[in-house]
Amino acid sequence: WRPKSLQQLTETIKAFSQGKSFLDRHWIIFYWIASNIEYDTVSYFSGQYGDQTAEGVFRAKKGVCAGYANLYKYLSDQLEMPCEVVSGYSKGYGFEDRTDAPSEIDHAWNAVEIDHQWYLMESTWGAGHLDDTKQFKRELSSYYFLPHPNEMIYHHLPENEKWQLLRTPIKMTQYLQMPEFRPLYFDLHIELVSPRNQAHVDLLPGKSYALILLRTPSDVRLIAALKFNNEKIDGGHYIMFDRHEQLYRCYFAPTNIGKHTITIFGKRGDSDSGQYTPALDFKLDVKQIPKTIVSFPQTWKNFSDLGLEVISPQNTHLIKLNNGVNHAQILIKTPENVELLGRLENERKEEVTGGDQVYFDRRKNIWRCYFAPDRNGLFEVLIMAKKKSDPGSYTSAVAFKIEARQIPSPPMSYPYTWPSFYDFDLKIEAPRNRSNAIWVDNASYAEVLIRTPDDVQLSCDIKYNNVKVENGSLTQYNNEKKLWQLLFAPERTGLHELIVYAKRNNDNESSSKSVVRFNLNVNKLRRSIKFPLIYSQFQTKKCQIYTPIDGILKKGSVVPIHCVIPGASDVN
Repeated sequence: WRPKSLQQLTETIKAFSQGKSFLDRHWIIFYWIASNIEYDTVSYFSGQYGDQTAEGVFRAKKGVCAGYANLYKYLSDQLEMPCEVVSGYSKGYGFEDRTDAPSEIDHAWNAVEIDHQWYLMESTWGAGHLDDTKQFKRELSSYYFLPHPNEMIYHHLPENEKWQLLRTPIKMTQYLQMPEFRPLYFDLHIELVSPRNQAHVDLLPGKSYALILLRTPSDVRLIAALKFNNEKIDGGHYIMFDRHEQLYRCYFAPTNIGKHTITIFGKRGDSDSGQYTPALDFKLDVKQIPKTIVSFPQTWKNFSDLGLEVISPQNTHLIKLNNGVNHAQILIKTPENVELLGRLENERKEEVTGGDQVYFDRRKNIWRCYFAPDRNGLFEVLIMAKKKSDPGSYTSAVAFKIEARQIPSPPMSYPYTWPSFYDFDLKIEAPRNRSNAIWVDNASYAEVLIRTPDDVQLSCDIKYNNVKVENGSLTQYNNEKKLWQLLFAPERTGLHELIVYAKRNNDNESSSKSVVRFNLNVNKLRRSIKFPLIYSQFQTKKCQIYTPIDGILKKGSVVPIHCVIPGASDVN
């Protein structure tokens, strides 16, 4: 509605209230005020409050808390419903900046009587809130319509203790010590286990962090933030669900002396998606910097659900690469049925091609995650996880930051490897530390060298635009160096894929498995060649051709063939 006068508003509410209960009538008043009266931020921050009578607030369509409370009482009086203005103290905007008890009242709300029982009413906070930019954000909150007195007391202390509506009223000292619980804390049925009944936390004795313990229903998820001077501290918190104790352990590690704020957010739902809302706040006043500064990597629900554990690095979210160090290593322990995937991103959130190599070390029973920045700067490492039996995609588990300085040129990079690469215990001899095979200008082919156990044989393909180049690859065994030589001959310039396959010598039933993929960027091509056609026995017997390497021979020519055929007594 858009009434032109306070009298017209009163008559409209009366008309809508015909035959309705006191409860419904109060909701009509609460809803209209919350939806139509804007909080007057200019008056609040200047201290010049202006006309806060019901008439003044109605005309301006804005007011501070006294104006909201006065308008609520006026409309209740017009409907002959008992209502009082309650003056007192609140833990609203700016409360965290207080160092001692307030010297004068700073807030107003209402108390209403329904069926001979008094209840509280808070239309100011029910209309919205002030954000970090000191702007009013309208957001109807039904929580403040008849809030429970035993919950309201955490953030509203009446000057007259009778309006606490508690059997045992509390004093200002106790009020200031109580935690700052927001409506969501009660809506989600969160229980503060430690610290009990206090608004501040301290660093644990001999530790570099503070600890908060919370118990929640099984469908509630929590995240947190640690701030200093209103700036979020990167790596400043870590939340884990303790399955044994069935509670959340929330760690907070400051990096500065001074007053910090802790906010814990919550939501219902069993995934990381969806909006988290503030549930409770604490103060952390650091008097002395700990000898050892710690920080925490960012973790997601998957991290604890799948039972991941970071073995190295410990107590940091930031890995620093200096003095020519070209890569970082992260070690993670997982249950046997979990597998990992990695991704390295630059500051623009772009994936670094060839920037990661993640594999399971069967000897050490641990996941080795390598990440190589391609330049100096700040990078983010993202490690994803899933159960091996899960046909779905990988989801985020844990993230670190890398600060790279003095990265050598050319930078290190990794070819793409499949898990079978490590199952076969393969080792790349050339090109080392590169995702691209080396192409010499005006060459005819590129070379990859891989060392394998004696019972493993390799094969390979070269592809352009995902189409195999016929007779464009040759796999042979170098018996002198005891390794496999894989040759790739492109037909044209451009970007190619080089794929290597492997299988056991005694495995006659299974086909070869993809093990590693390189890129090959051909800038200049002297002439294209076709390798000789070889048969399976060539690889099984570990043969090698020295000359001719080109499989297309001139008609009528006499060509000497130089090759190695281990164990051969005669050649046809």
